[in-house]
Amino acid sequence: MIFWVIIGLAAAVTAFFIAPALLIFVAVFHHKKTVPFEEYNWDKFKDHYYVPYLGRIERERDFVWSHSKKTVSATAHDGVSLYGEYYDLGFKRTAILFHGFNAEVYTNLSAHGAFLMKHGFNVLFAVHRAHSKSGGKWSGIGLREQNDVLSWAIWAQQNGISEILIYGVSMGGAAAAFASDKLGSTNVRAIVCDSGFYSVYEQMKRDTKKMHIPRVMLPAQKLLARVFLRLDLKKPVTDSLKNAAVPVMFIHGTADETVPCDWAKVNYEACALPKELLIVDGAPHTLSILYNETLTGDSLMAFINKYFA
Repeated sequence: MIFWVIIGLAAAVTAFFIAPALLIFVAVFHHKKTVPFEEYNWDKFKDHYYVPYLGRIERERDFVWSHSKKTVSATAHDGVSLYGEYYDLGFKRTAILFHGFNAEVYTNLSAHGAFLMKHGFNVLFAVHRAHSKSGGKWSGIGLREQNDVLSWAIWAQQNGISEILIYGVSMGGAAAAFASDKLGSTNVRAIVCDSGFYSVYEQMKRDTKKMHIPRVMLPAQKLLARVFLRLDLKKPVTDSLKNAAVPVMFIHGTADETVPCDWAKVNYEACALPKELLIVDGAPHTLSILYNETLTGDSLMAFINKYFA
């Protein structure tokens, strides 16, 4: 009798806890097949904050695509092949752009890339590991990607690029922040962290609440990430920022419903000098450059011009 009770309890735990936890883990961390915004069913997502900006994003993307590009790759520290598309306009300065979690690179970054092209930058759109055409089965949601930021900086340096700007949005911003203490020996002149989070764990805590996922699943994800990916989801970006080896600018909108604006302030306060903080009143997640291009653009170029020839 006791045996069957134990078997029943084990089956119940598996059905109601272990199996869902594993499914969530795979859904979150496994390779993402990202798609451009034309392939989204926007009728289903008609209230998404991106919708009012789709026309402008498309125009900026077309501007980017009007220039010739070449596909490039960098090898990560663990051997993963990282994919990128490089627009060499003949400038001395190059911006390496890093997109957000489960985001298609041009949907996420065309506005930023077009702005930088118009202001004297070659632009490399870097695709994160475990996304689209980049290799790797598992994302690190910024924790693994911090080393990929370094790998791309090394790639640029090896290809004769002497002035590098790292620009990341959302998870890409967090990855750049995590990498901020590792770039001192590279040609990176400055970093921009746009809408970056404080830690993976805190972001997942916020996301699970919004998606009505039971809170018990959160420590399960932390344990699974530790066991299978050797990642500490609670590690904050401030651990790296306090030893930042290059100047960092933080950009965040007050209407960001994905990543709290207050986290930008926490990250800024922890960051080593020199640093700057731009809070854009009313801007949604990652779209300050479109919501208020004058304020964001002028502030961004003032920051950049301090550290680039």
